[in-house]
Amino acid sequence: MKWIWSKFVDPIKGMLSSQSRFSRGLIAILTGTALSRIIAFAAIPLLSRLFSPSDFGVFALFGMTVSMGATLVTWRYEAAIVIAEDDNKAANLLGVTIGLTTITSLLIAAVFFVYARQIALFFGAPEFEIWLLWSPVCIWATGTFTALRLWNSRTGDFTAISIARVADTGTMVLVQTGLGLMFRGMLSGLMFGPFIGRLMAALVLFWQTMKADGDLLRQSLNFRVAVKQAKRYARFPIYDLPASVLSSGSREIPTGVLGVFFSTQWVGFYSIAFRILSVPIQVVGGAIAQVYLPVARDANEAGRLDRFTLSIFDRLMGISLAPMIMLAIVAPEITSLLLGKAWFTAGELLRYLTPSLLLAFIASPLSEVYTIFERQSEKLVFNVAVFVTRLAALIVGGLLGNAIVAVILYSVAGSVFWILQCFWLLRMCDINTITILRHIIAELAKISPLIIFVGGVQYLYNSPTKLLLALLVGLGLFGVWRWKEFLGPGVGNLTGRTS
Repeated sequence: MKWIWSKFVDPIKGMLSSQSRFSRGLIAILTGTALSRIIAFAAIPLLSRLFSPSDFGVFALFGMTVSMGATLVTWRYEAAIVIAEDDNKAANLLGVTIGLTTITSLLIAAVFFVYARQIALFFGAPEFEIWLLWSPVCIWATGTFTALRLWNSRTGDFTAISIARVADTGTMVLVQTGLGLMFRGMLSGLMFGPFIGRLMAALVLFWQTMKADGDLLRQSLNFRVAVKQAKRYARFPIYDLPASVLSSGSREIPTGVLGVFFSTQWVGFYSIAFRILSVPIQVVGGAIAQVYLPVARDANEAGRLDRFTLSIFDRLMGISLAPMIMLAIVAPEITSLLLGKAWFTAGELLRYLTPSLLLAFIASPLSEVYTIFERQSEKLVFNVAVFVTRLAALIVGGLLGNAIVAVILYSVAGSVFWILQCFWLLRMCDINTITILRHIIAELAKISPLIIFVGGVQYLYNSPTKLLLALLVGLGLFGVWRWKEFLGPGVGNLTGRTS
C-alpha cells in the first residue's frame, strides 16, 4: 500500500498543486470534458438498440447543420476574445460575438423556413424537414456557449466550462434515453436531446460567467468600443470565418454526401463510427486546444513558443497514437460486440477513418498558432484545399456507388493534408523538420510493442471477446505507462508564467 501511495498518489497530488498554468487548466477542462464524453459514450450501446441506423442518419444530418451553423453565426470573433489586449476590449468582443450570433441565427431561421423541405429532400431524408426548421435554436445556443467558453478560457475559469459541458451532455443523454425507453422507435426521442442539452449548457455557463464577471462585463460594454474592436479584428470574419466553415464542412461533409448518394442508413453507420472516434478528440484534443491558446499567447510573448509547442506536439502524439491504432485494429469486431451485429459496418468505417482523425487530433490544437500570429489567410488556403480534396474524394466514391470506398478516399485525403499542416504549423514556431521527424520516429518506436501485441491477438483469434480483452489489456498497459507523462506539469515553465 505504501508503495502504491508513493508511486501514484503522491505524484498526482504534486501535479495538481503544480504552478503550471497549462496543467491546471488542462486538468480542469479534461475532467469535465472526459465526464461528458464518458456519459455520451456509455449511452451508445443503449441508444444503438433503441434507435435504428436510419434514425442516427437523420440525427447526424441535424448535427452537421448545427455544427456548421454554429461556426458561421459567431463570425469567429470568439477567437479574438482570448487575444484581446485587455479585459475591457475582450468584454466588448464578447458582446459583439453574442450579438452577431443572435442576428445571424434569425437569418438562418428565415432561410430554413423557406427552403427546409427542399434541403431535406436533397439529402434523401424527408423526416429531417421539421428538425431543420427548429435547428436555429440549437445553433444560437451553441454559438452563445462558444463565445462564453472563450471568455472563460481567457479568465482561466476552466471549471465553469467543465460544469457546462457535463450539463450539456448529461441532459442530452438523459432526454434521449428517457424518451427512447418511453417511446421506443420514435425519431423524436433521439432528436429532442440536443435542443435541451445545448440550451442547458448555454444557460449554466451564462449564469456562472455573470456570477464571476458580471460587474466587469456591465461596466465594460460600450457600443463604440465594441464597433472599434470589431474593426480591429476584422481579419477573423474575413479570413478565419470562411476557413473555419470549410474546416467544419470538411469534417461534416461525409454526412451530407453519403445522404445524397446513399441511404440514411449509411449516414447512421458513419455517424456512429465518427461518434466513437470523436471521444478522444473531444475529451483530450479539445481540452488541450482550449488551454493551449491563452497559454501559448504568453509563451510567444516570452519567446518560448517553439519549446512549448513542441512539448504539446509530443504530448498529443504520446496520448493518441497507441490507443487509436489499437482501437482501429479490432474496431469491426468490438463494435458488433458492444452495439449489436447490425453495427458491424460502422466498425469497418471506424477503422478506415482512424488515420485521418488521429492526425486531426494532433494538428487541430496546434492550428491555434494561426490565431497567435494572426495569419488567418494561410489557414483559409489550407482549409479550402482540404475541403475541395475531401469533397472530390467523396463524390468519386459516390459515383462509384461504394460508400466504403468513399470513406476510405475521404480519410486518405484528410490524412495527407493534416500531415502537411502539422509540419507547417511547427515550422511557423521555428521547429526544424529534422527535429519533428526525430520526435515522430521516437514515439512510433515506443508504442510498437503494444501495437504488435493487439495485432497479434487479432491475427491469431477471431473472437470478439478475446479482442476486447486484448484491447483493454493494451489500453491498461498504456495508461500505467504514460499517465504521469500526460498529467505532468512538464510544459508549465516554458510559458514564462507560473500562475
